[in-house]
Parts: sequence; C-alpha cells; structure tokens
Amino acid sequence: SAIGKSQATDRAREEEMKRLGLSKEMLDTANEIGVALERNVRGLKAVQESFDTQKRLAQRLDADADDLYEKAKAAMEDGTEDTAREYLLKRNQAQEKLKDVLKACAVAKQQVETMESNTAVLEQRAMEVDGLLRRTVGAKAVQDSAELGMSLPPSDPLMDKFKDLGID
Repeated sequence: SAIGKSQATDRAREEEMKRLGLSKEMLDTANEIGVALERNVRGLKAVQESFDTQKRLAQRLDADADDLYEKAKAAMEDGTEDTAREYLLKRNQAQEKLKDVLKACAVAKQQVETMESNTAVLEQRAMEVDGLLRRTVGAKAVQDSAELGMSLPPSDPLMDKFKDLGID
C-alpha cells in the first residue's frame, strides 16, 4: 500500500540521517533557513522591481514637466498666453505627482536596502548551517571509521624512525 511505502521510505530516510549523524532538528533548521532565504530573495526581487518602476515613473514625469514648460515657452513666444497658462498648470500638476513619486522612491529604496541586509544575514546563516551539517557528517564518518578499526595510528612508524635518527 502507499502508506506502507511511505512509512518504509521515512524509516529509510531516518536511518540514513542517523548513519550520517544528523538529527531531524538539524535538517528542519536547515530547511527553515532555506525556505526563509528563498522567500526573502523573491521579496527582494519584487521590492527592487517596484523601486525600478517608481524611478522610471519619476523620470517620465520629470521629462513631461520639462516638455510642458517648453510648450508653455513656445506658446508665450507665439503670443497665446491662455495656452501657455494651461501648459504651466499641467506642468505644476506633473511636478506635484513627481514629488509624490519621489517620496515613494525614497521609501522603496529603503525597503530594498532593508531586504538586501536581511538577505545577506540569511545567506550567512545558511552557510553556517551548511558548514555545521558538513562537519557533523564528517565527524560521524571519522567516528565510524575509528569504530571499524580504520583509524590512523597516533604516529607514523616511518616518521618515528626518522625522528630517532635525528632527521626531521
């Protein structure tokens, strides 16, 4: 049955973890950090994209304001003051929108910096946990080899002979 296969797989996994010297808690911690890091990287990407969009919008509004000013200047040179006034009013509206977008840009930039910092901390923690898991597996392998009588002698007999002869 599927349940029996699943239980057998779980038992085999637990035996392998035990053979490697790893506990369920160690793997759970590594998994939690990995999930948090992955989630944070996705969040960082979204926040960065939002910031980039805000910057492009600010650039467009700034260009629009400049364009409206040039149109107002041209209208004044043509002697159509009412048209020039309309362009200047539109320019003022564009500049007000630009101010709001620039405030949003500042907030988005701060969010990006915070997310980058959080990501760096999580990456460091993930590397620490990875190192711990690898050291644990290595220590268990050394212990197992010692138990099987495969450990190295405390000193090499050939090196001892050289030392006895005064040759280092």
